[in-house]
Amino acid sequence: MGRSIDLVRSRGADTPIGRLDAAVRSAAIGLAVLAPALWLLPVCYALYAMLLLDVARPGRSGETMAGLVIMAAALVQLHAVLLGRRRRIFGHLAVLCDRLMPAARGSVSDADADLIRAALLGGGVAALIDASALPLLLIVLALVVGLAAAIPLVGAFVAALLLIAARQPAYRFRERAQAAQHARDAEAMAGVHRRDLLGLLGLTSHARAAIEGREQEVAVTHMMAARQSADLLGRIWLVAALTMTITLGSATWLMANDAASTGALVAALLLTLFVLAPLVRIAGHLDSLAAAGPSWRAFRGALASVAAPRPQVALPPPVRRVEVSGVAVPVHGTRRLMLQDVSFAAEAGDVLAVIGPADVGKSTLLKLLAGQLSAAAGAVRLDGAALDQWDEDARAAHIGYLPQTPDLLPGSVAQNIARFDGEADPAGITRAALAAGAHEAIVRLPAGYDTQIGAADAPPLALSVQHRIALARALYGDPFLLLLDHPSAFQDNDGNAALRRCLAGASARGAVTIVVGDSAAIIDSASLVLVLRKGGMADFGTKEEVRARLVERQRRDAERLAAVSVCADPRGSKNP
Repeated sequence: MGRSIDLVRSRGADTPIGRLDAAVRSAAIGLAVLAPALWLLPVCYALYAMLLLDVARPGRSGETMAGLVIMAAALVQLHAVLLGRRRRIFGHLAVLCDRLMPAARGSVSDADADLIRAALLGGGVAALIDASALPLLLIVLALVVGLAAAIPLVGAFVAALLLIAARQPAYRFRERAQAAQHARDAEAMAGVHRRDLLGLLGLTSHARAAIEGREQEVAVTHMMAARQSADLLGRIWLVAALTMTITLGSATWLMANDAASTGALVAALLLTLFVLAPLVRIAGHLDSLAAAGPSWRAFRGALASVAAPRPQVALPPPVRRVEVSGVAVPVHGTRRLMLQDVSFAAEAGDVLAVIGPADVGKSTLLKLLAGQLSAAAGAVRLDGAALDQWDEDARAAHIGYLPQTPDLLPGSVAQNIARFDGEADPAGITRAALAAGAHEAIVRLPAGYDTQIGAADAPPLALSVQHRIALARALYGDPFLLLLDHPSAFQDNDGNAALRRCLAGASARGAVTIVVGDSAAIIDSASLVLVLRKGGMADFGTKEEVRARLVERQRRDAERLAAVSVCADPRGSKNP
């Protein structure tokens, strides 16, 4: 059964969602093959009890009893093998989900992955499958004890109603607990990163109190979820115990009135146990099952958005043109567009400054150009080829990206600049550092380029130095497309002078540089300007053209304002 899931790749499922759906279909087939046998085994146990007590015992036949016991032992062994096969199917499906999880990162969190894994491996889904055998078991119960089968039927119905009523509260409690846990982790990480600042401002105790408050909130929500789960499990156990008790009494009454045999009594108890056991197990896993549903849908949705890998042909390095045509990018998780109908082009050697108010999509545009985001419409092309025509590694070699925050990774300064390339060229590392104006700051560090970042005993780096190292990382390898998000942040006059030299050097070697920011160093170096406003293009052209249009708009606005002022002041129309 498990081997069929391993063969999914050979069936042409070349997309992540295709592989997942093929694996789910394969698992469903395997489970469908196992299900009838697992449904019939409880019936076989009931039949064994009736044969042993109603046939072998009255006949006092040792051979018959021994044969029945051997047969029952074989059934138990078969039951264990089938359950093991089913666990392997769930295990293979969980492993495949883990392998596909990196493709869904950004839309699916680690908590979602844990919930999906817990639902598959924890027994919750298996309990749901076992519960599907209830109609068959109730029919057999009716054949064994007649109308007394109505008692397990009512008990199962009441337990099912309790489970349905508790599903939404269980999901809400789990959601609140996760939200509180995420908020606590975010505050704790912020406290770690800003420990020095908090100490200088005398806010350490306040930050600690805030984290303790979040901890208490997490504890309370988890306690409420555990209490709700325990209450539900207690009610289901009560229903199950009452059902077993009443069924035993009813079957005993039937036996006392010669309407049922001793074997029928034991068979009825066994079948009632198999009817109620899946419902009790579902109650124990209800919170994880309720929370895994949205996580599974988010996981499938994220995989569905991943395009199929195309056979990659080695394209020549881009050297001429970057073109953006009609791109639209939605806000994550919504249908609202952060960018819409943005189009422009830049030639080799151009420096394009992207300016505009806050929250209009400037950083989003750079992430789109870097390949971190997918466009809902339009395309980004390098020398006429869309970004997805390069594989991830080849595309990264042609694009240098400086995010708004440095985001240096644990490792040495040299490793960060070289993007952790094991075959990095030392001369290329120092050349990138010199171009970014970071070399002098790096050699002053205790171990120079070998200084470790992120280690417990690592020296603290000034934000300006971190920014220059990140800029050197973007410049490493002389990429054709440079994407710089606010590179003048945290820089002094020397840093801005280094930025001017960096932009001039990139332009001289034929790179296309797209820079977010409106500092003097950026505007003076720019040959093109793109103005974004409310998620769309307000203007685009050479620096002189955009400046001339801006001056013309300001002149017209001033004339319009003057005309409105004259109309509003009646004295302005009177002759002296």
